[in-house]
Amino acid sequence: MMTTKKRLLIFHPYLATYRIDVYNRFTKDYEVKVVLTGHPNEIAGLGFNLEKVNSQAQFDYKYYTKGIHIGRHLLSTIYIKAIKEFRPDIVLCHEYGINTLAAIFCRKFYKFKLFLTCDDSLQMAQAYSNKRKKLRNFVVHHTDGFLVVSTKTQDFLQKIYPNTHCQFIYFPIIQNDLYLEKKINANKEIAEAYISKYKLQNKKILLYVGRFDPVKNLPLLLNAYSEVTDNTIRLILVGDGEMKTAVNKQIKELNIENRVIQTGALYGDDLYAWYYLADFFVLASYQEAFGAVVNEALAGGCFALVSDHAGAHTLIQNDVNGYVFKSGSKEDLKDKLISIFKRPKKTEHHSNMLKTFEEFYKDITCAFNK
Repeated sequence: MMTTKKRLLIFHPYLATYRIDVYNRFTKDYEVKVVLTGHPNEIAGLGFNLEKVNSQAQFDYKYYTKGIHIGRHLLSTIYIKAIKEFRPDIVLCHEYGINTLAAIFCRKFYKFKLFLTCDDSLQMAQAYSNKRKKLRNFVVHHTDGFLVVSTKTQDFLQKIYPNTHCQFIYFPIIQNDLYLEKKINANKEIAEAYISKYKLQNKKILLYVGRFDPVKNLPLLLNAYSEVTDNTIRLILVGDGEMKTAVNKQIKELNIENRVIQTGALYGDDLYAWYYLADFFVLASYQEAFGAVVNEALAGGCFALVSDHAGAHTLIQNDVNGYVFKSGSKEDLKDKLISIFKRPKKTEHHSNMLKTFEEFYKDITCAFNK
């Protein structure tokens, strides 16, 4: 006997590489509709090929821009209209924006479970203004659950809201590791071309992927790396941004031009080839909601070194698939770099994720169906 799937309505600014896999996975268990309301300028500035991501969608979705944008949020009747027409059993909103407040309002007239994605790292969750704390308090007491990207954020919210019915479910910003691992391993030929182009034979590779932005703390990384004198290591910087001139100047001043390679911003197969090739990965951010690149690097079999102020550090178990270092500490970062560089080059290309995408996904559906 066939059973009717429950209806899941999702509000989000845009489809992203780190959301598409979970949305597609939802389609196996739910009838899914996705309403996207991001500001056109924000969407235009995304660091990935949005058209390609959209083409991967296995669900009904539509972008809406009609209304008034207040910062990142769209003031529109689309939220109420979508709930009225789709009649969802579950609504998944994003953060504490207008979409969430509209869904809370609609619960006065329609019956559905309400969850939201919360991308705060622990430091971000702790640093709320009084106004934002009041908004969070209101939302917590009017929703069924938060999907949070860090176990530390989960623990923090459970501690300050011990008596609420709201569930706090740990679901990091990850892609399906099985698909991601296959995509990375399909780029061996490009990786071999990189070895020849950049003269990387018999070199261990430390990879950074991201914007050249102050929050990424590249000066700290370069300073720490410059004090590690092992000439068998090459630091690969994949990215671009406002700090490029400053980064170039610092590399020259530290006299490490022959030990650092800059590729510019790369996407798709050109980026995946670096994950295939790299032995180690580093994210030195002093503030990062999550850091989806850590998931990508682990899926490529890299041993990862991650700042404790990046939400993705909760994917790391020290000395198993990486190390967590103290944000802002050059000495701790340098010591961890020395430790990882003692490890052998990567010989196998298997995921270093300690928990699979499917295991994380089951935690969500258990909460949805509770």
